[in-house]
Amino acid sequence: MSADATEPLPKLRQNLSLLVAPPDEDGEPRWQIFDPVSNKFFYLSRTAFYLFREWRHASDALALLSLVEQRGIEVEEVELDYFLRFLEGNHLLEVQAESDVIRLRGEAAKQKKHILLWLLHNYLFIKIPLIRPDLLLTRFYPLIKQLFRLRLDRVALVLGGIGLVMVLRQWDIFTHTFQNLFSMSVIFYYIAALVFVKTAHELGHAFVAKRYGCRVSSMGIAFLLMTPILYTDTTDAWRLRSRFQRLSIVMAGVKVEIYIACVATFLWSIVPDGGFRSVLFFVATTSWISSLLINTSPFMRFDGYYALSDFLGMENLQPRSFLVGKWFLRERLFGFGLLPPEPLNRKKCLLMVVYAWSTWVYRFFLFLGIAALVYYFAFKVLGIVLFLVEIIWFVLLPIFKEMKVWVSLRKKMSLNRTSVITLLLFVLAIVALLVPWKNQISAPAVATFERHQTFYPSESSRVVAWQVTPNEKVQKGQLLILLESSDVEQQIQLTQIKLNALQTRWQRASSGAVELDSAFTLQTQLSREQSRLLSLLERRERLAIKAPFDGYVGEWLSLSKGDYVNGQSPLVTLYDDDSLVVKAYVEGRIVPLLKEGNRVDFIGNDGEQLSAQLIIDKILPTAIKRLDYPGLGSTYGGAIATQKLDDQLIPEEATYEVQLKLIGEAPLMRQQFGQVNLAVEPHSLLVDGLRRIYGVFIRESGF
Repeated sequence: MSADATEPLPKLRQNLSLLVAPPDEDGEPRWQIFDPVSNKFFYLSRTAFYLFREWRHASDALALLSLVEQRGIEVEEVELDYFLRFLEGNHLLEVQAESDVIRLRGEAAKQKKHILLWLLHNYLFIKIPLIRPDLLLTRFYPLIKQLFRLRLDRVALVLGGIGLVMVLRQWDIFTHTFQNLFSMSVIFYYIAALVFVKTAHELGHAFVAKRYGCRVSSMGIAFLLMTPILYTDTTDAWRLRSRFQRLSIVMAGVKVEIYIACVATFLWSIVPDGGFRSVLFFVATTSWISSLLINTSPFMRFDGYYALSDFLGMENLQPRSFLVGKWFLRERLFGFGLLPPEPLNRKKCLLMVVYAWSTWVYRFFLFLGIAALVYYFAFKVLGIVLFLVEIIWFVLLPIFKEMKVWVSLRKKMSLNRTSVITLLLFVLAIVALLVPWKNQISAPAVATFERHQTFYPSESSRVVAWQVTPNEKVQKGQLLILLESSDVEQQIQLTQIKLNALQTRWQRASSGAVELDSAFTLQTQLSREQSRLLSLLERRERLAIKAPFDGYVGEWLSLSKGDYVNGQSPLVTLYDDDSLVVKAYVEGRIVPLLKEGNRVDFIGNDGEQLSAQLIIDKILPTAIKRLDYPGLGSTYGGAIATQKLDDQLIPEEATYEVQLKLIGEAPLMRQQFGQVNLAVEPHSLLVDGLRRIYGVFIRESGF
């Protein structure tokens, strides 16, 4: 033991409570110590229970071991030493000697951090308790108790079902309600609804905890990535022996939000349009969905994690699973032959390993996403600092610590089947990264025509003649479409009649039958109507669409005689087959790898390969400012990341145009999107990755 066995035992704190706990996962009886100061529970095994129970009746260690032995429990001195360290480490002993005070001061000094360092480590999640609500909840619980008896949850679910049926009948209106959520008139109601729903969520936890006789120590506000959320401390639920009661407390908040969402869905379907209806839409959809995404996630220490832990009956699921996951990883990599951190059967081991690895993958991408968010939403310097904190502290540091453990276990490494396979995979990975085997890349491309024209009707009209044949070779001046506008024809007839009448009057004026002033007026009217007739005839002429050059008919509308078209309908596109060009678009990091004269293959989105041979003709020296082909932009489902600005597609990254030259003829009759396979200088994946990182660094280095 760490001290003389005849020395007096330190005294236990008087405010500790010994409670009966639910059995462990193997059915063994357990007990727990409740510390009201730290609001923590500590589970005790059968041996630890008797040591704690007889502690106050023993004067020294030998007397304690003797008392426990009388209970039929054999305890070795080393076990008692471990138990004493457990009591000291969790501050369950009274402080009597000066040495104890010095030890506590030392521990406090180690835990004390500068405010900036504390913020650096805890800015992701900060809890601030605001009230001690237990007394108030106890007073109001008799009123809330009646709600449990009335089973209003069933009423809410029935209303939600009725509301869902009514919403389906107004589905278009429901899906377009989101557009009105961000108007200024709705902001106040939006905030009020958010506070109401989240407060109800936390009160759900609190009142269900009171239902089972638990104490709610505090309620307050927490900051999740600087976003304020409410929280309720229901740690006292650990005193419950039934894990299903604990599960009810954990899931109460989400249930309350779902019930509120059901009622909101019903109300949305019956209230008139307005700001209140938009708020009901928010409560019925985004509010509880966001709660499900955050609170029910089993990979973070929120409601979902504790619900899963209670459902499986496994306390401390995450830290235990992490230990088992790391042990399993080391055994699969190096075959140490070490025992697992705790006795496990095959099913339990697989469950804990899957949970641990899933959590690591989830957190890896979560922290990468958070790092990107804090970088882009904070100002430049702070964004860089927080980005580095996220990457180094939450991503790289855990990996470094695990590799450090591998180094510490190097003496136990040996050449076995597992380690040989790991070594081979490691060598193959290094070879795949370093060997310059990548000599071809794919890039989005378009086969188009420099000379093409899309014909639109000059005005709403009717098809009189449709002489468009798909993929047909047409000659210059050939009539393609003849349209007729009833309005134009009517105006031509009326103008012609009016013009004939004016010409008759003019003939009479020429014979001297009218005065000179009237003749001048008549001549003015005659000139105006003649101009009007010429204008109408030109409008009629524009309705006769003819080919302006030799070419092929590409895209067309499926129309026939008698169909009506409007001025926005593209009728047909004519391509000049002698002006075929192919353009590819590549990232800036690819440009140095390309060489003019290299052969290229073009494959359309339909899977057909262009029969003509292509070579790289020219690489434009500057990045394009806009993308002229919408079919290649991500806005319309293409491969190039773009954003729409003033009806133009702007590439999000530096994109360069590569012009390709045809060798021979290509039987292409319309514009076609696809991709090209470009031959490049061989390069390795590692070099490619470093180029990407360097490009990002250059792009983001400006302040």
